[in-house]
Amino acid sequence: MYGLPEDFDPTGFVGRTVEVVSFTANTVHIDLDGDYSLTVTSSFEHGSEQRGEGAVRASVPVKFSGLMRLIGSPVVAAEVERPGTLLLRFDDGQTFRCFDDMEDYESYMINCDGQEIIV
Repeated sequence: MYGLPEDFDPTGFVGRTVEVVSFTANTVHIDLDGDYSLTVTSSFEHGSEQRGEGAVRASVPVKFSGLMRLIGSPVVAAEVERPGTLLLRFDDGQTFRCFDDMEDYESYMINCDGQEIIV
């Protein structure tokens, strides 16, 4: 559990659109335009208020997911929930939260315009 840096400003995600969602045995990777990305290696939560779906928490490796619906969706809000949770809200009511819940390993990585942050 590394947490997010105190000076991390998540608002750089706002206005960026999800271009790729990919899965490996050990990660979920979300690419957004403008050289922003998230690579999740622990747990995350995804839901859609507009579809009436509550957020569902899942862990890597992912067996099934609705994350593909994020493709083409722009981020309208980004928030840090201390100490290390990142929340993204999308224009169509979807939400994505990645948690810092691994004791001894990285939970997720953020790439912000060439800067890598390990949480």
